[in-house]
Amino acid sequence: MLYKLRTIAHAIWSYLNQSLTGEGENYSVWRPGQFWYIYRIRLLENCWLREAVIPAHESGQDEYRTGN
Repeated sequence: MLYKLRTIAHAIWSYLNQSLTGEGENYSVWRPGQFWYIYRIRLLENCWLREAVIPAHESGQDEYRTGN
């Protein structure tokens, strides 16, 4: 529940802090439905661009093992 509230709050904050000039890729979208659609696409693109983080225990290196 908290995650959904946090996601919606971030989307609303992004909507309210849009650039008024609309320079380059960062153009203003004033219709909330269209903004929400574009926001979700950009969020998905950002997730795809992130590098995968592999925890130490999955790569065979355990920092809690004795003798390290």
